[in-house]
Amino acid sequence: MKQKFFVMGAIAVIAIAGFFIFEQATSAQRPDRNAQGGNRGGMGMINPSSLVENSWIDLTFVLKVDDDTLVKARPIYQASRDKFEAKMKELRASGDMRSAMTEMQSYAATVGKEFQMGLKEVLTEEQMTKLNELTKKRQTEQATRMNRWRGEGGRRGGGGGRQ
Repeated sequence: MKQKFFVMGAIAVIAIAGFFIFEQATSAQRPDRNAQGGNRGGMGMINPSSLVENSWIDLTFVLKVDDDTLVKARPIYQASRDKFEAKMKELRASGDMRSAMTEMQSYAATVGKEFQMGLKEVLTEEQMTKLNELTKKRQTEQATRMNRWRGEGGRRGGGGGRQ
């Protein structure tokens, strides 16, 4: 009787472990659409707020600027991020995603210029150049991921692909 109970317990443990491994393996295969630059907020475009956040990460950890520069740059980043978030909230509430995308792109260009001008007052020319290179690289990578996601959506019949 004890052997039978032991065997049944071992089978149950193996089954649970197998299910866990299967679940983890299949979830690793699924694309995380938000992480791939996908349809964040239903707008189907690169989120300018995330570009500001990523720029802050690059400034802090890749360029490793000194603390005094970070303290001076923080209000510039915060203002830009707050503007983008407020505009995104406003545009989401409008419900017209096509015009919202167009409006957000023009708004991003305007706020982006203000952001760049503010940073030029704080960073050295070399730091600005490196930061701009990192930002362009990140934008290109995000656009590539988004295009790849759209292409996969089209092949799967998800309706998200452009053909």
